[in-house]
Amino acid sequence: MSFVPLGWNEFPNGNRRQTTSRTKEMVIKMQKIVSQARIYRILVDTLERSPLVRAALIEKTLSRLGLTEEDLRDRSVGSTQNVLRSRIGGIINDMHAASLIGLDSSGRYYLISARPVIIRIERCEKEILKALTESPMKRTALRERLKAIFGTDKTATTRDDDTLSTYIGQILKRLCAKGVLELNGGIYSLSPKISAKADDINAMLALKSDFLARIHSKGGEFFENYFMTLLSKYTVKKGKNVLECYVTGGTSDGGIDGVMKTEDSLGFRETTMVQTKNRVDIVSETDVRGFYGAVCAKRGTRGIFATTSTFHAAAEEFLLGLDDCVGICGNRIFAMATECLYGIKRHGNELVIDNKII
Repeated sequence: MSFVPLGWNEFPNGNRRQTTSRTKEMVIKMQKIVSQARIYRILVDTLERSPLVRAALIEKTLSRLGLTEEDLRDRSVGSTQNVLRSRIGGIINDMHAASLIGLDSSGRYYLISARPVIIRIERCEKEILKALTESPMKRTALRERLKAIFGTDKTATTRDDDTLSTYIGQILKRLCAKGVLELNGGIYSLSPKISAKADDINAMLALKSDFLARIHSKGGEFFENYFMTLLSKYTVKKGKNVLECYVTGGTSDGGIDGVMKTEDSLGFRETTMVQTKNRVDIVSETDVRGFYGAVCAKRGTRGIFATTSTFHAAAEEFLLGLDDCVGICGNRIFAMATECLYGIKRHGNELVIDNKII
């Protein structure tokens, strides 16, 4: 059987050489106009926005290739549009075979990212409480639900899955210790006294999540200044006189971002050195050890490591062994802001974010 080139039937005179030549010229022209790399970039960009079924994915990709109206109208065999549809389909197949994109149960393609998903622990806590408000769950079921919510099940790396599991473990342990949750037969549920206040708790968790996300979005310099002012207000509220409280600034601070000098009612003076980390990653033991070494080297009386995220279990254990250094996580920062009404304010009977400050 002989091979009949695309477009052969379009030429009544049957000029095989002319048809083959035209087809080759068209393919070469399209390869120059639309490279495989460009189609790949458009596919990735499109799937980053939302999963799509194959037909919709091809249509959206085609619409971004800059075809003329004439090209879009021409759907004949061997047309520019059909050549591109075939190329897009082939690249989709190659990406799927290479595990760069996946296919879900609804027949939609989704992007499998090599980059880990960023997970905020306060949102993780909010989703756990929301899930357990609906029904009791085992830890494995909670983890699967949160993996789907955050999208860690659609990334090529397991780093974000590990972070999510760590957060879930920390949150469940803390909430059980506080009596918010109960654990019976491997199943977590809201305690009876908390169930009646579930709406209020979820509203407060939503406020905390928004509060910390707002701080995080403003960057490290903002957090340094905000936390030092909050620390000063909190210290005064607890009965100490603040003599000085300032951000050190610069790159030669030796790991010390802020300094607060205080005096108590008996006249004893202390110098507290502060490091702030406006981050979503867990603070490691190495981070804390490095900071504590800087406090000791600069002869600080006390040290405070403040982060908008949380501390690794090893870092918490190290801090528990120190009498002159503490860690303040995002939960504690939110509690301090609520108590001092700095960054948080009252609006009637509700607490809201103070937009003038944050």
